[in-house]
Parts: sequence; C-alpha cells; structure tokens
Amino acid sequence: MLFTLLAALLQLSLVVFVHELGHWFFAKLSGVPVISFNIGFGAKLWSIKRGGTIYALRWAPIGGYVQLADDAAKNKSWLARFSVVTGGALFNILLAWLIIYVFFAARQGFFLTGVYKSFLLMCQLLKEILRDFVLIFARGDFAALSGPVGILSFSAAAVKQSWTMFWLFTALLSLNLGVINLLPLPALDGGRLIFLLYELLFRRKPSPRLERAIHSWGLGLLLALIIFLSFQDIGKMFF
Repeated sequence: MLFTLLAALLQLSLVVFVHELGHWFFAKLSGVPVISFNIGFGAKLWSIKRGGTIYALRWAPIGGYVQLADDAAKNKSWLARFSVVTGGALFNILLAWLIIYVFFAARQGFFLTGVYKSFLLMCQLLKEILRDFVLIFARGDFAALSGPVGILSFSAAAVKQSWTMFWLFTALLSLNLGVINLLPLPALDGGRLIFLLYELLFRRKPSPRLERAIHSWGLGLLLALIIFLSFQDIGKMFF
C-alpha cells in the first residue's frame, strides 16, 4: 500500500515537474528571470539557489508553479510571452509522446516507424481527451471529473496492474494536465492566453490591474473546485 501510494505521488510529481520545466525552459530561452521553480505548495521542505533561481520542494507535493519576474516578462516580445505560457502544455505533450514511443512503439524496429506510430497513438488519445472534456462541460456532468485524490487512486490501481499500465496512465495524465491548463479559464495558462490573444487582436495590452484581479478570482475558484473534487473523490471511494 505504501509503495503504490509513493509511486502514485511520484507519478503526479513527475507530470507537474515536466509542466513547470516547460515554463522554466522557455522563460530562460526568452531571457525572462525565473525567481523560483516550485514543486508542491506550502512551506519549503528543501530548496537550493542556482543561477539566480530558487529551486524548492514544498510540503504538499500536489501541483507546482514557476515564479517569474513579471516586470521583466511584460517587456518581452509577444512571441516570447506566448512561448512561456504554452511551454508547460507543450512539455506535457512531449512527455506523453516519449512514454508512448518508449513503451509501445519502439518495438517497431525502424526508428521513423516508431515515431510515426507513437505520434498517431498520442493524437488519438488527445482527441479522446478533448471529446470527453467537451461532453463533460456540455452536459454539466462534473461527477465525471476527478481531483488529486481520484488521480492518486487511479495511479495506485495502475501500479498494481503492471508497470506498463502505470506508464500508460502517466502519459494520459500528462496529456490531461496539458489540455486542462490550456482551457480558457482564469489562473490557468489558457486564461493567460486569452489576454495575449486580446493584445494580438487589438494591438494593446489589457489593464494589468484587471488581469491580476481576474486571475486572483480565478485562482480562488480553482482552489474551491479542487477541494470540491477531492471531497467528491472521497465520497466515491466510500459510498
């Protein structure tokens, strides 16, 4: 039981780490100073400072974030800011493709054949995920959504079946995280993309105060949703 729980936590941490690594990579590439790179939330368990960036592991290992120097970021080009915002989702998609290739397509023998087949399989999974999200929101069937507790439960079940299932679920989880973060909701990467698209279309930046207020409001709703889904997951486990 302890082993499966640890494996599930490491799986979730890996997917989050790769997502934040995408933001970090494109921020560094664009010359945007990264103040901190955090896995988890809450008080620091461990931290180290390298190259002007604090790398920290926090006590609640669910989620994570990269803190950028906003004053420096807002002066970068539109394309640079776009790459930083979308970098997390892109890295999640790349992680999913890599897992599918290594575990399911590398056996094809010919490298390009494996790459092609793994890409097709990933696109099929992505299509199914997008279809499921559209159906969930169209029907208002939020009982089909899972929070951190449900994700850990599915992870633990995958570990018990086989390591192949564990890594397949890791790929699915990574794709889901990428898609969810691109939803046009405040506090998510997709919400930030909306403001970038506004700037691109109208050739002027939105009000920084308004943008901060909307993202703060969205973060509160997001945390409330996570708490609601966690209680819903617990209810599914016991009732």
